[in-house]
Amino acid sequence: MEPGALEDELTCAVCLQVYQDPVVLSCQHSFCLKCIEGVWAKTPGPEGFECPQCHRKFNPRPSLERNFTLCNIVEKYTRSQPPADSARVLCEYCIENPTPALRLGRKSCPMCLKGETSLCSLHLKPHLLKEADKDHTLIEPVTDLTDRQCVDHKKVLEFYCEDDAECVCVSCTIIGKHKSHTLLSLDQAQAAIKVKLEREIESLRGVQQNCSSKQRDLERSEAEIKTRINELKGKLSKSFSEWRRQLEEDEEYALKLIDEEGLRALSQIRSCSEALNKRMEQITLIDGEIQNLVQRDHLSFIQNSKQLLSRVIETQRVTDPDVPALTLNLSNISQLIQKRLNESEKYHSDILGIIGQRSPMSLDPKTVNWNLVLSDDLRSVTRTERKQPYPPHPERFKDHPQVLCSQNFSSGSHSWDVETDGKDWGIGIVCGNVERDTMNSDLRLSSKSWCLGFSADFLRVWHNYRSTGLSPIPSNIRIRVQLDYEAGTLSFHRVTDSLRHLHTFQTTFTEPVFPAFYCGDKSLKLLN
Repeated sequence: MEPGALEDELTCAVCLQVYQDPVVLSCQHSFCLKCIEGVWAKTPGPEGFECPQCHRKFNPRPSLERNFTLCNIVEKYTRSQPPADSARVLCEYCIENPTPALRLGRKSCPMCLKGETSLCSLHLKPHLLKEADKDHTLIEPVTDLTDRQCVDHKKVLEFYCEDDAECVCVSCTIIGKHKSHTLLSLDQAQAAIKVKLEREIESLRGVQQNCSSKQRDLERSEAEIKTRINELKGKLSKSFSEWRRQLEEDEEYALKLIDEEGLRALSQIRSCSEALNKRMEQITLIDGEIQNLVQRDHLSFIQNSKQLLSRVIETQRVTDPDVPALTLNLSNISQLIQKRLNESEKYHSDILGIIGQRSPMSLDPKTVNWNLVLSDDLRSVTRTERKQPYPPHPERFKDHPQVLCSQNFSSGSHSWDVETDGKDWGIGIVCGNVERDTMNSDLRLSSKSWCLGFSADFLRVWHNYRSTGLSPIPSNIRIRVQLDYEAGTLSFHRVTDSLRHLHTFQTTFTEPVFPAFYCGDKSLKLLN
């Protein structure tokens, strides 16, 4: 607590000095024991027992309980005070026995005797009780009066010069350099300066409110960014986990293909080997029989040679087993693995889509209406009344000035920005099988499209013939479209220095969706 505030807390309301033997009443106000007894002694009777501070009456006379807590504080405070010295301000009304005016409860009155009059508690009472002195402003006593006196005339500063914005004395207004200036009394100057300060502080409060509003925006942005970070990390972790699982399955699939191809080649080798071994065994058997026959007598040899020779000739007629070039058919394996790995490219797209990064989208020429002109880079479209010589195509929009992107989405999170121009446009997504040549092909009407549209100076969102009006915004703006396929959300934001949310559709997507555009006036341009 500040010293001044502590002094006020330790001042008896009766004697205006530090508490001496403080006691507390039931109303919780404390006084010196002698002070409260003296007050009650001067007003005898049951009506005299009241609190001098809040005027609460007591009947019968209440017991006076010592305030031990206050006693301890007073004792500590008294010990902490510096010893009296000559620099202390003395009461100017105490003639015989000057009392320090700097002690607790002492004040100074700058209006008395046109100077800085320092008072003790006894002589301070008139300023608290007399009607004539109630307008006097009391200040803490000071030893150095330099800053309250005129530098030129050494007199008390009593006026305020508006021209020079400084306080002056009486002599300054009569014989000094301020005699022809606009002068105010100190209380008038205080009031005027107070008004000015209040006006300036009110302006500062406006700045403070603006800063506070920006701070709240920063806090919201911080919360949104933290939420977005957690969402992105969760989706990325899920996608990478799926990718790892797919890679494990691809590895298992590739190893299985190699095993199957190896089994095929080794089985063919074993089959050929068994055929060769069987033929060699037959030849070996016949060769053995011939060797045995040669050892016999002439008659026996001749009698058995005919049958043996027939077996030899028959064996010779058997074609030797064909042994092809037996290798692994890696070409077939490579084609199968490549086909499977091509399917995993969607993980690349999904992961890049989660953080809003993907290859630039382009408008699909085979879907563009005949009254729209595509730019060479397929990034913007312009409305025209002249029918363009596009060839017929079943995917071309025939009744409405619309076009789709070549890209479609069946998973992941994606976003794209569109710059609008004109007062009749629509931005959204459609299912791939949306009608192309009927009224239901209109992005704003189809049950298979979700659209943000601007027409007749109104901004609306459309789906299945139903629309909802939104807050007014300029027609020429930048729109960000955000799609979360799994969550089933399609959000639209206006892009300025920050994102302003316009609307979010909530649905369940069951088939691939294409970014779609309606250009009824001027042009639309893809920005990413």
